[in-house]
Amino acid sequence: MANKVLHIKGDKLQRFRRLVKSSGQFANSVCQLLLASCRLRRIKDAYALCSVKVYFFVLMAFGPLALEASDWRPLVTFNGTWLFTVGDDPAWASPLADVQDWDQINAPGQWERYYEGYNGYAWYRKNFDFRPASKTNTVTLFLGFIDDVDEVFINGQKIGQTGKFPPRYQTAYDQERRYLVPASLLNETKNVIALRVYDEGRHGGIVSAGKFGLYYDRHEELLELDLSGSWKFSIDNLGDMHDPATSDEKWKVIYVPLNWEQQGFVDYDGRAWYRKRFLLPETLKGKELYLVLGKIDDFDKVYLNGEKIGQVEDNDRYSRFQRGNAWQLYRIYKIPSNLLRSKNMVSVEVQDEMGGGGIYEGPVGIMTHERVREFENRIRNEGYNNGWNSFLRDLIRSFE
Repeated sequence: MANKVLHIKGDKLQRFRRLVKSSGQFANSVCQLLLASCRLRRIKDAYALCSVKVYFFVLMAFGPLALEASDWRPLVTFNGTWLFTVGDDPAWASPLADVQDWDQINAPGQWERYYEGYNGYAWYRKNFDFRPASKTNTVTLFLGFIDDVDEVFINGQKIGQTGKFPPRYQTAYDQERRYLVPASLLNETKNVIALRVYDEGRHGGIVSAGKFGLYYDRHEELLELDLSGSWKFSIDNLGDMHDPATSDEKWKVIYVPLNWEQQGFVDYDGRAWYRKRFLLPETLKGKELYLVLGKIDDFDKVYLNGEKIGQVEDNDRYSRFQRGNAWQLYRIYKIPSNLLRSKNMVSVEVQDEMGGGGIYEGPVGIMTHERVREFENRIRNEGYNNGWNSFLRDLIRSFE
């Protein structure tokens, strides 16, 4: 371990920075304190030394604790047999592709168990049925850790990509794959998921997974109006970004909730704007309502029909601990009754400091007062369940 401390590369430093943000409040504070105490000549060595210190400190002091905020319910599990072939052909994304001569392998598990020493492109395919558990705009696809780069298609439509394929290759072996899937894309039967994977060296493929399949966040059951799905998005300030009259025709479209790094804005840190237009159902008019925006990385200002209704900001009156953990807070904003109309627009301005950015976790939508109280009670009762195990696992991976 000592030798590795002296040879941590720049990309390892970035992965550890992301790890600090994903490790939970206490681990975050420990990391920041240890970083402040490091006095090595190179900053990358400071982060490496901090990594080692935190690892041993947590192991000795705490043992297995964890963090898991959402209440995930499996809808379809993908463990088991997949069709598989080496090589690369864009036509294999189509549900109609001829795959009769493909091999069969089990996933998750590195493909070297079947193709020893193979590096390069390969494809996975699997057929599945889908029975929605509740009315929702989106479900979440978990695919574990894929080494190194992947591109995912369902029923021929691209769902997302993590990492970069050659010639601008960038590995993402240490990132858990998590993609939003529009529920409207899924059929009750005869669905096809296709994965294009590139491995640069060593282990390849879907190497490991905890959750592996399509999942539904049970917190979404509390939404009276689900606002997840497609939102307008811009990283360019084009004027009054919160004025409904300002055109958003040239804005990009991304899915919410999901961090923007997984949607084409790799390594972007800074300011960005979200917009979503919606119709207020007649059944909600006159009720006490709240806008729930899940979790946002890092700070946000929220507007409804051009009027500010709340914010979480990097403010000096907060403690350093509170400012450093804003990304872990659920955003719940009361909606002034005089602002709501039949046609509405919510806009969110987000400032990301480092690592993942944006509205990254749900639920996202509108709740009544009663359902907000139930949601808050659920959060309190759930506690923190898988964080330290994930923290230690990912910390060890950063030294592999």
